[in-house]
Amino acid sequence: MSDDSKLDEIRRKKFEAYMNLKTLPKDIVEVDTPQGFTELVQKYPENIMVIDFWATWCAPCMSFAPIFEQLHQEYGEHFIFSKVNVDANPQIAQTYGITGIPTTLFLKNGQVLRKQVGAVGYQTMKILLDKFKS
Repeated sequence: MSDDSKLDEIRRKKFEAYMNLKTLPKDIVEVDTPQGFTELVQKYPENIMVIDFWATWCAPCMSFAPIFEQLHQEYGEHFIFSKVNVDANPQIAQTYGITGIPTTLFLKNGQVLRKQVGAVGYQTMKILLDKFKS
């Protein structure tokens, strides 16, 4: 194979990969229904989702919310960030065995990569995200 044909093959593969890229949501995705959650997981099977399971009455959830938002600002180009209100979506919480909130799930193609229970600090979450990013 000549150098030109090798170069053409590399260009073709890069172009195909580029065309298959899906733009990640730029905002935190608020999941409203189990169907919406399923659609989100199916739309981005190759991307890691970072999901905050929370409730309005949960004080630790409220203290974790700004941390989650800050992490989204910093890592939104690498991960899909989503929030699931467990009171509005108990079926989703039950599916993933969420028994305490806040809980942050790291999912890829619907499979749990890690479950982090509790309102953890910014640095702890940053370390986790950096591990999954690499």
